[in-house]
Amino acid sequence: MPACPYRKIRSLGEGSVGDVQLCVDVAERRLLVVKWLRAELNEGSQAAIRFRREAERMAGAHFSGVIKVEEWGVDDYGRTWMAMEFVDGLSPADVIGPGDGWSVHRLLKGVGDGLDELHGLGIVHRDLKPENVLLRASVDGWDPVIIDLGIAKWLAQDTATATGSVFGTPYYMSPEQFRDSKHVGPATDRYALAVIAFELLAGRRPFEGRTIPDLLRQHLECEIPGLQIPRRLHTGVLHQEGSASWMLTPNLDAFMQRAMAKEPRLRYHSSLEMATAFERAAKTDQLYEPAESMPLFEPLRRPVAEVTIGGERSQRFDMRHGPLVLGRHESCQVVLAAPRLSRLHAAIYVHRGRLWAADLNSQNGSLFQGRPLNPGMPVAVPTDGRPVVFTLYNRDVTIRMLEG
Repeated sequence: MPACPYRKIRSLGEGSVGDVQLCVDVAERRLLVVKWLRAELNEGSQAAIRFRREAERMAGAHFSGVIKVEEWGVDDYGRTWMAMEFVDGLSPADVIGPGDGWSVHRLLKGVGDGLDELHGLGIVHRDLKPENVLLRASVDGWDPVIIDLGIAKWLAQDTATATGSVFGTPYYMSPEQFRDSKHVGPATDRYALAVIAFELLAGRRPFEGRTIPDLLRQHLECEIPGLQIPRRLHTGVLHQEGSASWMLTPNLDAFMQRAMAKEPRLRYHSSLEMATAFERAAKTDQLYEPAESMPLFEPLRRPVAEVTIGGERSQRFDMRHGPLVLGRHESCQVVLAAPRLSRLHAAIYVHRGRLWAADLNSQNGSLFQGRPLNPGMPVAVPTDGRPVVFTLYNRDVTIRMLEG
């Protein structure tokens, strides 16, 4: 079983059972996301079993709208890791505002297609929430991608989950999931997707209990509240007073009543059926105005980086082809013959339309414009043609973005 061959750039998140890191694949000149399970978790623990099962089943598989898992292994410290494709995108809330029925339908359709495919293979996600969905930049704006299957359940083989265990995020958990997460099915994922749609449309979640017992009671017993979508003036200013502040959405309210029905059998029978019903309701309530296709973020206007070593030797790299790694190993894109440099010392990469410089936890450190560059804390590189000096221990590297 291989040790992880990828080098960490920065943390993307940390949980109770592991952490997620943005990493660089030097040989293939690309970014990846790697999830590590904590070393202190026993190999026989429920978390370890679920993690390995996800890795084994997802590695090399391709599902519509679901992040691709490429490989997995155990590192030198005994931690199981899983490498996934890097998705350069934004969270749904960064793009979809209250009342944007067209975009919410697009998300429902995209995520729903992925869920229907997973459900057809006997896989239930069980922890669908906005943080587990990313909008990936595409030619016509964006497409949603499910980026985490951390507690996915395979229906046909569920030895990893004990009866009575509860997994998921309480704001998005279905009533049956609160009762017993061992006996949940596809309807649970569709319930969570409906909660996400409600939150994006209304700018708030349907249930906002302060404690888990309070949330449990609301999901189990309370009626689904009306959406109360803010009514916007032509100037973009929101009304603040009276019932006229809210859009009338009787069809969307009825949609939410069924999509979040307390009994799973009363909900929509597929994500496709749910997305179709939402589209019909949004059009009837006049909340379905197609948006102009816009990029999630502006691409680099100067995608070519000129790298000059010691003021003498210059190289040019098209950053659209992937990140650059600098160090003394022959696999680096920029090779520096200096014994005190780390084999993989630093990296330059593009993320969300900006250029970044990062120290790869080098042994003797890096400076950026004369200031220490802390590992795991990349800094933005100017893209307006101004040169900057990236000092790798005692070797100066000048970086300047050019017109492509």
